[in-house]
Amino acid sequence: MTIPALEEAEAVRLASTLIEITSSVTHGAETIDIFTDLAQRCVELLPVAAAGILLRDASGRLQVIGASSPSAHLLDLFQVQNDEGPCLECSNTGEPVSDEDLSADGPWPGFSEQARVNGFASTYALPLRSRDLTVGALNLFAKGRLSEGQLVIAQALADSATLTLMQVDPAADLHIVIQRIHVAVESRNTIEQAQGMIAQRFSLEVEEAYLRLREVSHETQMSLYQVARAVVTRDPGFPVSTLL
Repeated sequence: MTIPALEEAEAVRLASTLIEITSSVTHGAETIDIFTDLAQRCVELLPVAAAGILLRDASGRLQVIGASSPSAHLLDLFQVQNDEGPCLECSNTGEPVSDEDLSADGPWPGFSEQARVNGFASTYALPLRSRDLTVGALNLFAKGRLSEGQLVIAQALADSATLTLMQVDPAADLHIVIQRIHVAVESRNTIEQAQGMIAQRFSLEVEEAYLRLREVSHETQMSLYQVARAVVTRDPGFPVSTLL
């Protein structure tokens, strides 16, 4: 498949996003930030309501790394904890998987029910892969159906972001890829801890706390992980007031 014909403005936005993702990789951005940004960019560039990223850790178990919203994060956690959902199948086969009805008698009844409760009507899982190695999946949640062309664009975004893990030959340096995933998982855990602390301290919903972390990350030019770590460790040099 090839990327479909796009309006000039859409083509410019897509090209700019691909360049920015590649630039982030070459400038040493943290894996967690690149994949979290990928989830958000999917929502901005495609008619999807939310997106999430899952990567396989050293034991082969999927871990939730990035999400555009708490609802996407919880749905991806549901897949991991219940061994049910499109991302598991996608990461196992290395092929795109979709459910455009989310019906109760579909392939993942429990997951489909949770997705419907969160207001979604369809879901798509696209592989994060390089050559024959699939390291995880990109999960898209929509309120309608995506066209083939839109899925091609999503796969292009996923392939671009996968460069953050594949800066080496995966066949020769798989241990390096696994180490990067491990660091990303630990970073995600820190971000989740910081969300909880902010939500409790300032009486915010978890989603609001996450958005504040992202906003402060942009305002301070710190990575999302750096802001979260400053919160978790109660870094005296970090201006907690910026989170208000």
